[in-house]
Amino acid sequence: MDTSESSQSIGVFCGFAPGPSARYAEVATALGAGLAVRGHRLVYGAGGLGLMGAVARGASAGGAPILGVIPEFLRAKEMGDDLPPQEIVLTSDLLERKRVMIDRSDAFIALPGGYGTLDEVFEVVSMAALGQDVGPIVLLDVDDDWRSLLDYVDGLERRGFVRDAGILRVATTPEQALDLVAPAGALAGTGAPLSGQAAP
Repeated sequence: MDTSESSQSIGVFCGFAPGPSARYAEVATALGAGLAVRGHRLVYGAGGLGLMGAVARGASAGGAPILGVIPEFLRAKEMGDDLPPQEIVLTSDLLERKRVMIDRSDAFIALPGGYGTLDEVFEVVSMAALGQDVGPIVLLDVDDDWRSLLDYVDGLERRGFVRDAGILRVATTPEQALDLVAPAGALAGTGAPLSGQAAP
């Protein structure tokens, strides 16, 4: 993880699709803007479309530095995307992309997304559950998007397959998500475990 004392590198996992309503892009843009206001760096998947593009444009408009990480085969397909200014890291495949994003981030926020987003989220969760110092992860809900997943993982805990379901916390606003990934002790005790309501 990066260890800057003045700011954090926030890994944002999210989809390349825009979501079912304009509200999704609005939340993603606000997350990027809030990240910039707090002096953080955005680490993301280097996409220019959907929620990826929205969070990057929000961060860029606020002056945040951006690190975009993308496999070479995807970059070749997406050369026409409108990307805000950023440092680009090209990787050989999706697995390396995930590893670079995790290694270069201090904490993680996940907006709704597809298979790739879920893969990234559970990689971080698995590492945290095994005691690795990977940093906190927060799911940012827009329209109850994470509920079915949280219910499923909560069921795994009841059946004894997982012991640390509380690793995943839920936020309902970008500001709340950023508060929850703040350095330890900044807002101790906030955040909702899997089976609870979103943090107040």
